[in-house]
Amino acid sequence: MDLFYLFSGGNVYITIIMVLTLVFSFYAQFKVNSTFNNYKRIPNTRNMTGEALAFDLKNKYQMTYLEIERVGGYLSDHYNPKKKSLGLSQEVAGNGTIAALAIVAHEMGHARQDAEKMLFLKLRNNIFPFTNIASNFAIPIFVFGLIFNSINLMNIGIVLFALVSLFYIITLPIEINASKRGLSMLKEGNYLNEGELKGARAVLTAAALTYIAALASSLATLLRLLFLRSRND
Repeated sequence: MDLFYLFSGGNVYITIIMVLTLVFSFYAQFKVNSTFNNYKRIPNTRNMTGEALAFDLKNKYQMTYLEIERVGGYLSDHYNPKKKSLGLSQEVAGNGTIAALAIVAHEMGHARQDAEKMLFLKLRNNIFPFTNIASNFAIPIFVFGLIFNSINLMNIGIVLFALVSLFYIITLPIEINASKRGLSMLKEGNYLNEGELKGARAVLTAAALTYIAALASSLATLLRLLFLRSRND
């Protein structure tokens, strides 16, 4: 607690917020891992693999341009809007479990967002390169501002980190929408029955918690920076 208290500038309320966001982040990660591990053991009744679902949805929605490929890493599944490609981890692509189909459907939800030119997705893609830079330099610049008592450097650090927070704010509704699209695709295509859909929903709901946790952590850090900045006015 003393370490958090120091980094929060001695404000007990910000310290409490930081501790709560940290606890929630740990819970979210635990929840997504435990839920995935549970449903990765349960096969779907159609015995369809994640890769087979991806190709089936690609054909169904006539996304002939979409490249589907296997990638390395654990739960590294993603949609790349620049390459118009769907990367599936080995565990998801080759298995016919409820968890695998839920993840593929979610990523295909992103592919459909891109195909329909979803405004939030376009905005996130446009600011992503700047967000990467901002996330690397925001805190160091702010710390230099504290060390040298430079309000201008602190302001630059805050603006850069605010861009990171904006990225997370935009990301959350995009991810929730992709999950809704994914569940709809699974239901409309009769890929999962009602009981299996509950499992898929549980997997995607748990995954959404990680995005909520990331946003909460980002906003808590931004609040801390603003408070530290106000003490140097």
